Amino acid sequence: MDPNFQDLLKRYNEGNVSSEEKRQVEIWYLSICKNPTSINADELSRYFSEGRDEIRQQYKTKRINPIWRNIAAAAVVFVFVAGAYLMNRSDKISNSQLVAIDSILPGEETAVFSMENGADLDLKTMVAGTKLSQGGVEIIKLATGGIKINQTGTDQVRASTIRTPKGGEFDITLPDGSTVKLNADSELKLLAGYNKDDRKVDLSGEAFFDVQKSTKPFVVSTANQKVTVLGTQFNIKAYTSELETTTKLLRGSVRVSNNGSGKEILMKPGDQVVNRGDELLVSSKEKQQVDWVNKEFIFNEKTAEELMNDIARWYNLDIEFANEDVKNKRFTGSIERYSKFTKVIAVLEATEVLNFEIEGRKIIVK
Repeated sequence: MDPNFQDLLKRYNEGNVSSEEKRQVEIWYLSICKNPTSINADELSRYFSEGRDEIRQQYKTKRINPIWRNIAAAAVVFVFVAGAYLMNRSDKISNSQLVAIDSILPGEETAVFSMENGADLDLKTMVAGTKLSQGGVEIIKLATGGIKINQTGTDQVRASTIRTPKGGEFDITLPDGSTVKLNADSELKLLAGYNKDDRKVDLSGEAFFDVQKSTKPFVVSTANQKVTVLGTQFNIKAYTSELETTTKLLRGSVRVSNNGSGKEILMKPGDQVVNRGDELLVSSKEKQQVDWVNKEFIFNEKTAEELMNDIARWYNLDIEFANEDVKNKRFTGSIERYSKFTKVIAVLEATEVLNFEIEGRKIIVK
């Protein structure tokens, strides 16, 4: 084999190639797999395994801390490694399926704004600097990609809704200067009269709030709880498809109340409250992190079902579990949020617990 091409394969294994070089290697490999006449199987395997064992040894499964053994015996710990996913799977997937996998991209900044009894406004296509006025508010598209909502004159703000699809996120600056980062497949509704006597919003899905201090209470209502603040930084995850709502407090103070039982907890920075049924379960860390805001997926003892739900929302996928037992396997690790889906699959399959069958945008977990 040409020494220059050998060097290219070595750099491919190390993840040190340009996108064009990566494409050349993968096209070559697929052609070899279908017409294996110019190189024998052992030599081909060696080219794509050199360095892989070393990488796996470096990032091999970590031992779970003994304190967790009784409650997480089935947990698997993984980290992000640059694997040879396409090489390992080439005998199982067709060229068309390979193209389909490679076309699954992470989410982008996109959302729809709508007023009560008004038309929908596509915020993704709105040109930066554009200003639109309706329902007592002015909507300004910012150069950074998000929007700023201003109150116009003395008119009372009418109810309005911002929705992100699966595979979307969006930044919003509210009339009082508070900011909201809305995660994928989420909806934020500003109630009528926002910022008059109080600042009330409804949330379905997940959002990160940075609330400006004011004497007017800021209230976030979800299907099963209410969070009341004056000025603070926090995250709420409240997808209706999931059984619990999680609130993380980074700064300030908030009060969380359970809609069913009426139980309340006053949170302090570092607290996390899980609202499950009629219960409010609190835990604390010195410093809470909100992974998606920091452009990561961080899985800390998350089940495979929770993990795959997060990934599905961001990559706009449908998930099906062929093996129900796999749903409760637990994982700890991290993945860059803007990684291509091929890299995400490589990480998860490296655990040797999860395997995937891919049909368009449907992912079957085995």
